[in-house]
Amino acid sequence: MNLSAIQKMNDPATVDDYALPETVALEAEAGTPRASEPQAQVAPGGRKRGAEFYKPFHYLLLIYLFFYCSRIPEMIPAFHVGLLLQPLLLVGMIMTGTTKTIYQSSVGRAMIWFTGWMLLCIPFATWKGGAFDQFTIALQALLLIFFMTAFIRSIDDCYRVMFVIALAMTAVGILSLVIGGGREGSNRLGLGTGNDTLSDSNFLALFLIVGLPLIWFSASVKKGLLRVVMILAVIPVMAGAAETGSRSGLLALGAGIIFFLIFATMKQRIIIVGGGLIFFILAGALLPPNILGRFTTIFQAKSAGAEEAAESAETRKMLLGKSLDMTLHHPILGVGPGQFMVAEAREAMAAGHRGVWHYTHNSYTELSSECGIPGLIFYLAAFWRAYRGLTPIRNRYPRASTRRAAMFVQMAVLMAAIGAFFLSIAYGGILYAVLGVSAALQLAVGRERKESMQEQALVAAA
Repeated sequence: MNLSAIQKMNDPATVDDYALPETVALEAEAGTPRASEPQAQVAPGGRKRGAEFYKPFHYLLLIYLFFYCSRIPEMIPAFHVGLLLQPLLLVGMIMTGTTKTIYQSSVGRAMIWFTGWMLLCIPFATWKGGAFDQFTIALQALLLIFFMTAFIRSIDDCYRVMFVIALAMTAVGILSLVIGGGREGSNRLGLGTGNDTLSDSNFLALFLIVGLPLIWFSASVKKGLLRVVMILAVIPVMAGAAETGSRSGLLALGAGIIFFLIFATMKQRIIIVGGGLIFFILAGALLPPNILGRFTTIFQAKSAGAEEAAESAETRKMLLGKSLDMTLHHPILGVGPGQFMVAEAREAMAAGHRGVWHYTHNSYTELSSECGIPGLIFYLAAFWRAYRGLTPIRNRYPRASTRRAAMFVQMAVLMAAIGAFFLSIAYGGILYAVLGVSAALQLAVGRERKESMQEQALVAAA
């Protein structure tokens, strides 16, 4: 597609030229209503009865998403918001008849298959108890996708969810700069301490970087004060990501920017390039030398002034080799969910030396070594559908803001997939939230398209 066509797709004045053709395969609902999912009845005049019944649960989902993505409950031990909201949302799915909505999404189906395969791997795991614990974590993350496909029913609902996740990442950015934290012995920025997810600088960077596209989208659709807030939110998020010194975060950001420059309008390109230049100038002037030095050592064993980063790169190479070797020896069922460290330590002990006791630092070899190649295939299928399913929406949907939403969600999916190559984060966290947003947006677009066709048929029959 040429540049003029890409710009035309983002021009609201020409959206009619890009109406979705009948052959575009979107994630539409099935044509026949399911018994478990009551359809809204249409009253005289075309108004639907009971269509808003899910709304209270939608707003509960927004609260749940904010805390899930921000990880704030991890820093407050007595604050178990998830334990409170999960049962309410489960009851809500039963009451609204949306327990099976996830099956209408290819992303959701792939993640259900992946979770089911995890369960199958547990009896063959190196440590069955630890594998079951990891499974329960992944099952709770899968519930998030269940909730998102159930209670995000319209495109406007999707915008609202993207805004809430953007707010969560803004909160993370501000808290990381104000409160700080990090792993013991590290001089890099983190949020929280001990086993808190975001106390790891690389995890913090990925969360913040993946949140950027949703912040940018929210800034583009909000008005007045909220738009100003979203524009200003970029500052703490970018500053926090920079202070982590995360090279994987930098690579994920670079991939997202390249994607954005390909599909954005010329005005958007100018804004992002100008903003990026300002950011890099300020980062070079304000970041301490040890953080700047890390960014020169991506998978290099030698680096002037960045010895710790070079050692980290060597460790990653070694763990990559070990996880690939374990995949070759356990290609079907792996060594059990979350059991790479245990299996590697046992193999090392049998060989007469000490184990490394590190995660794989790569979500894809984490899955292939722990859940076998079939588990990896299910996971990759979910990411592929989360990315590829948004392309027809980004290219041809009539509403400009929805095309823009698809572009930014697709950007977030890409950045999450790149970041996952450098982190062991396959069983939950921001990756599941991004998959859920993509699945919900695809379903909402298909739902709106179906309703539009039904309304046109009613008008024609009248």
